[in-house]
Amino acid sequence: MANKMQEKDTTPLSFNQKLWREIKGYAEAIIIALIVTTFLFTTVGVAGSSMSPNLDGGSGRIIESLLFGDRLFVPKYETWLRRAGVLGNYNRGDVVIFREKADSPCRQGRRAFLVKRMVGLPGDHVVVDADGNVMVNDTALDQSFITDNGGRIGPNSRLVDLTVPEGEYFVMGDNRNNSCDSRIYGTVPFMSFAGKATSVIWPPVRGGKLNWRGLKAPETFSTISNP
Repeated sequence: MANKMQEKDTTPLSFNQKLWREIKGYAEAIIIALIVTTFLFTTVGVAGSSMSPNLDGGSGRIIESLLFGDRLFVPKYETWLRRAGVLGNYNRGDVVIFREKADSPCRQGRRAFLVKRMVGLPGDHVVVDADGNVMVNDTALDQSFITDNGGRIGPNSRLVDLTVPEGEYFVMGDNRNNSCDSRIYGTVPFMSFAGKATSVIWPPVRGGKLNWRGLKAPETFSTISNP
């Protein structure tokens, strides 16, 4: 017996069927995007000048930052592996992203995600003097990675002399004179961190020079010993 080819259904779709097909397509795309950005990777834009001169966030205006500010690549799987205890601590010198503290005096409206540099780990003794000099575990931090590039470290720095509590971290912006950071709102809890930025992926060129680059901790942080 000859097989008959199945005839294709040519019944026109109703309005509700067309609408459901559209909604389903968008919903599937959104779910996939959420899975990727939650568990695999995401990107974060730098806004403002608190990480200048190493990261460019423009004037801080939202549209300008989206179009022209440095955009960072953040592997989210590392964040979950750290929370699960598979990966170790963040490292001193890492560029990190975290949720703004609810009681931060610098907060304006909704809690933002901030970009700063990791300076002190749990148990570290951190001292910042009035001239912006930083010591971690009695080792002076060579801040030429800021000043050699035209950044400023003082003299408007807040005085700090503390031991970082367990489960918390001390962060600072590279632009010491224009950064609201742990000198002002204190240490940041581990669960507030959204991850570590590993590279700059946008814009590809800035000032006629290639802007794509990896983000490695400045060499000076490797000289700091554990407490």
